[in-house]
Amino acid sequence: MKDSLAQLAHQIGDMLAESPLDPKLKKLILDHLDMMPEDLVFKLKDMLEKEDSALNSFRVELESYLADQESSELRLEEEQRQAATKITDEIFDKLKDQI
Repeated sequence: MKDSLAQLAHQIGDMLAESPLDPKLKKLILDHLDMMPEDLVFKLKDMLEKEDSALNSFRVELESYLADQESSELRLEEEQRQAATKITDEIFDKLKDQI
């Protein structure tokens, strides 16, 4: 049982290291982890897993949004280039006809 608790404490330590929680709160948790009742330790582990899952989900959504934005910007740039080329060609044709 002690090995599984030590392993759980190590997991929690790893998750806390990656967590955006306030460093003071992380230190408080780590300093008192060995004194916490088991149910509170498991609750903490569940919370950290949910936090990690939520942050990963947000990361995926953000990356998708940024990729869509970049794609839209590239499309807009191409449309602007085509419009500028068309206008330039029309002006060139008008000037050519005047010469």
